[in-house]
Amino acid sequence: MKKIGRSDIIGQRGMAHIQGVVNGMGFMFYPTGGVEAGIDGYIELRDTDTGEVSNLLLQVQGKASERERLQGDTETSFEFPCSEADITYWTQGTAPVLLVFVWLKDGKAYWKSLKDWFADPERIKARKVVFDKIADAFTIDAKAGIVSVAAAARPGAAGPSVRIDEDLLSNLVPAAFAQKLYWAPTRHATDKAFGAALRDLDREAGSEWIVRGKSVLSFHNLDRWPWNRLCEAEAMEEFDVDEWSDSDDDDRQRDFVALLNRAIGEFVRPQLFRDRDSGAFYFRKPRDRDNLNHAYRSLQNTTTRRVVGRYGKKRKDPTQASYWRHSAFMHRFVRLGGVWYAEITPTYHFTSDGRRPDGFGGERLKKIKEIENNAAVMGQFVMWRDFLLTQGKGDLLTGAYPFLSFNAIEPLELDVGVPDGLWTSQEIDPSSPLFEFALAGETVEEMSE
Repeated sequence: MKKIGRSDIIGQRGMAHIQGVVNGMGFMFYPTGGVEAGIDGYIELRDTDTGEVSNLLLQVQGKASERERLQGDTETSFEFPCSEADITYWTQGTAPVLLVFVWLKDGKAYWKSLKDWFADPERIKARKVVFDKIADAFTIDAKAGIVSVAAAARPGAAGPSVRIDEDLLSNLVPAAFAQKLYWAPTRHATDKAFGAALRDLDREAGSEWIVRGKSVLSFHNLDRWPWNRLCEAEAMEEFDVDEWSDSDDDDRQRDFVALLNRAIGEFVRPQLFRDRDSGAFYFRKPRDRDNLNHAYRSLQNTTTRRVVGRYGKKRKDPTQASYWRHSAFMHRFVRLGGVWYAEITPTYHFTSDGRRPDGFGGERLKKIKEIENNAAVMGQFVMWRDFLLTQGKGDLLTGAYPFLSFNAIEPLELDVGVPDGLWTSQEIDPSSPLFEFALAGETVEEMSE
């Protein structure tokens, strides 16, 4: 008598599960049926609003199992072994191939884009696919990730439209500044010469000034001490700041930006230092401890972040730290629509002892940027924005900083958006928190010697 084996039933159950998920996404699934060499079906993307299809196809290799325990099974992941012939077949074709594994024991499925996974030669050598039980879950929520794989298959490809409401968080922080500028002639021809003479008179004098053509432009009133000792105070002129801030003259704009850059350096003191090479402002290490935490208002509540941390151990002396990592930001002043903003770019600064630059800082920064995800960058920007909004406000003992301040900007409301899955599908570790990258600590540790 003819028989249908248990493995056939398991395979059919797996394919039924896959088809159910795909159809739940609003896409079409076409089983190959009959003779096939490793592709069990095709997913065709479909616009769920209009019903339109655009011939964007993904090939599916389906696998199913009833086993109680899978290879390399842990609470968070498991492995699927592959043959060299399978890997070659999956990766040499023109269409993206998804490996979808259905674990019938708990009724769950997991997926990987095989061309993306095996783009790493080390993974080809290992000949296995490692599934993350959370990030790689093949459910309706994986729709955005499926779209991203299909859309990246060829230039100009388009997936189903994404019509969702979304708030856009901009990295621009509106800047406000003093309403007056002062100009006066001086005998000093350069910033360096003027600064040296100023420090001889008053080491605490501010740096919110620039020297151009033996004249000084400043936020400070140059008719007062110590400025009147270095300028021809009787020839001083007072201007409304908008004669520079609103000017379309390139020279005046450059001079005004130079003044703002001087002002922000004073604004962030004494909490932050500035790295001369990169221009980044960073939290400095406290004298009496190795780490520093900073409290700030996040998007939802008040929280704390470690902004200076000691990492690693030196091989020659394990009691000594390998390096310190400091939260930092780069800035650029821009005028958009008649409004001045500080464009904030979060980054990191590395030191060998909390003060002196680390010789491997460039390599460490590169590694972090490779694994840092969108949520991490956003989290650090929110911290820096809160710092700028609250810094320089003054208290009972000190007055507010007079020359520069920052304001909040409301999120931009959009009627279209990008689902989070499209971002997280491209992230190495979507759950990794900012500044606590265990992977980075392990992979760059060897550079310390």
